[in-house]
Amino acid sequence: MQFALPDGYNLNVEEVGSGFPVIVLHGGPGLDHSMFRPYLDPLGDEYRLLYVDERGQGRSQRVDPATLSLEAFARDVDLLAETLELDSFALLGHSFGAIIATYHATELGTAAAYVISAGGDSSAALDADVTAALDALGDGGKAIAQSWEDEKTVETDAQLMQLLRDQLPFHFHGEPPPGYAEQTVPSPEVLRHFANAGYGDFDYRPKLKNVDKPTLVIVGEYDPTTTPRAARVLHEGIADSELHVVPDAGHLSFVEQPDDYISAVRDFLSRAAK
Repeated sequence: MQFALPDGYNLNVEEVGSGFPVIVLHGGPGLDHSMFRPYLDPLGDEYRLLYVDERGQGRSQRVDPATLSLEAFARDVDLLAETLELDSFALLGHSFGAIIATYHATELGTAAAYVISAGGDSSAALDADVTAALDALGDGGKAIAQSWEDEKTVETDAQLMQLLRDQLPFHFHGEPPPGYAEQTVPSPEVLRHFANAGYGDFDYRPKLKNVDKPTLVIVGEYDPTTTPRAARVLHEGIADSELHVVPDAGHLSFVEQPDDYISAVRDFLSRAAK
C-alpha cells in the first residue's frame, strides 16, 4: 500500500508479519521489492517486514529521475519511519539497496541495526570486479557486458525486462529459478538515469569508521558483482560488524540458499535489533 511521507511523496510499502520493524530495500535500480518474495517472508514470523518500492520505482509514485540520489533514497527510510511512528527499526538492503543502506549507515545512522547484503565499497571497485568477472567468461561475458551498456539507453518496460533476463544467469551460481523476476514492476527511466550516473558514484571506504551500529555484512560465496572482496572491505571498515558468506551462492544468495541466508539474518537480528 502507499504511504504519504511528510514531504508529500507517495511511497509503496508492502508489509509481512509482525514484531520488530525491518525496512527492506531492493536492488536495481529500476526494479521493485518483488525480488525478495517469497524468499524473505519467513522472517515475518518474528519481524515486521516493510518491503519498500524505492522512490520512483515499482508501485511508488513516479518522479523525474534527475531528482533521485542515494541521499534521497536514504532519507526516505527515515521519512517512512517517521510516518509509521517507528521508535526503532533495522534496515536491510540488497545490492543497490545495500548501497543505499550503507549510505544510510555512514551518513544518517538512525537504524538500530543494518544488514548490508551484496554491498559495494566503491563504485570504481565494483566496476573493476564486474569487469574482471566478465573477462573471465571470455566470449560469454561479452553479451552480458553489452547488456550492461544497453542500460544506458533502455526506454521501455519490455527492454528492461529483457536486460534482466539476459543478466540473471551471471548473477546466479546455479540456474535461476524458472520465472524469477517476472513479477517485477520495472522503471526503465530510473535504470537509465543511474546507469549513466555511475550508480551513485560512491566511495564508502573513508566513511565506514562512522558506522556505530551493529551491522551484518552478507555475501554469496561466488558473487561476481558485489564480491566477497567488497564484503571484506565493508566488514573490516565497520567496527561492530559481522561477516557471513553464503556457501554455493552468487549475487542472489537469498534465492539460491534461502535457509542459510534466513538463518544468518535471523541470528543477527535476534541479538542486534532492539
